[in-house]
Amino acid sequence: MDSFEAVVAVLLWITTGWRATKVWRKGQDRTLWWTFFGLAMMMTLRLPAGRALDQLTEVTDLSYLLKHLFGGVLSSAALLAFLRRVSGQQGGSPVAKRMRVILPFVTAAAMAVLFFAELQPYETRAIFQDPTARLALLAYTAVFLGFLSASLLSGMRVCWRWGRDSSDGALSWGLRVIGAGLAAGVVYALTRIAALVAHMTGDGILPGDLDDYVSTYLLMAALLLIVVGSSLPVLGKLRTWRAERRALLRLHPLWCALTEATPSVRLDPPRGLATERLDPRNVHGRLYRRTIEIRDAALALSDYAPADIRERARQHVEARGLAESRATVTTEACWLAAARRSKLRGDTPGSNTEHQPTRGGGDLRSEISALTQLSDAYHSDLVRDIADACDRLPEKQT
Repeated sequence: MDSFEAVVAVLLWITTGWRATKVWRKGQDRTLWWTFFGLAMMMTLRLPAGRALDQLTEVTDLSYLLKHLFGGVLSSAALLAFLRRVSGQQGGSPVAKRMRVILPFVTAAAMAVLFFAELQPYETRAIFQDPTARLALLAYTAVFLGFLSASLLSGMRVCWRWGRDSSDGALSWGLRVIGAGLAAGVVYALTRIAALVAHMTGDGILPGDLDDYVSTYLLMAALLLIVVGSSLPVLGKLRTWRAERRALLRLHPLWCALTEATPSVRLDPPRGLATERLDPRNVHGRLYRRTIEIRDAALALSDYAPADIRERARQHVEARGLAESRATVTTEACWLAAARRSKLRGDTPGSNTEHQPTRGGGDLRSEISALTQLSDAYHSDLVRDIADACDRLPEKQT
């Protein structure tokens, strides 16, 4: 069991560290970060690190109190605040808002008072031998699990309601999975309080240490479901990032070819494809800028593609059997290739006011789709052959 708990603790610390790089640097809402920080601290204190802390401070079972404060009070309060923010339920009366802040502190203070006043210096199992300490443990557990259960039940209502109504698929399923994790947490709390009462009146609900094993598995299931649920919206963003990165790399050859002839449209100096692949930063912004620079370059090159070149390109494309949208894209790729060569040769530009973007242009997605098709056509053998034929037309006329 210790190895399994260690794996969960590592996962929680990885999640905490990953989220820290976002929320603390960018000043975003930090409630979810505090949730995972509290859970990570709780899991760490369940490991030998907790016993080491007890020996270092010479306070018996101090880790017992701290893991409840971190994992129960801090995490549940922060998670509930996060869910309220996500669902838009941050409002309420001033009294309700103050109670959301005061209640966790009152709970933590009551637990600390009961712990240091009556539960010290006993070890956890020895408490059952002292009637006063036993009642203090029951009160301590009731305060802790009562607050935890109330917070989890409130969070479940938010998750199931907004998970059902959300139009964002990843967010919807994420909230539902978090809700399932909170439900497992409620069952954990009920199991713990039932086991404690049973130990006080007899030998427990289940024989041996099965009570502890069952509650531990419920706790692990709750933690894993909360981690998975909170990560699902991130997976949606990751899919978007991967799609935009793929489009960024696919447009790189076309961008290089066109901006080589029109370097003034570049915001930044050109970089090699290998450098583009290795840079994961600001993919959306770079892709947005790339689409603009490709269109600006095409507009600048349009003066080097007079009407006769465009007509010749259209005729060649139709002669190859292309039609409709594919013919339109291939025609534009042809005259762009011919115009680029003309510009690099130093030809005198003409004046063309008829150039319009080929399809796309309504939003970034449609623009990426249109430019990706243009890039594929531009680097095809068909366009290269037609551009060579169109490129010879001015020489014949001079």
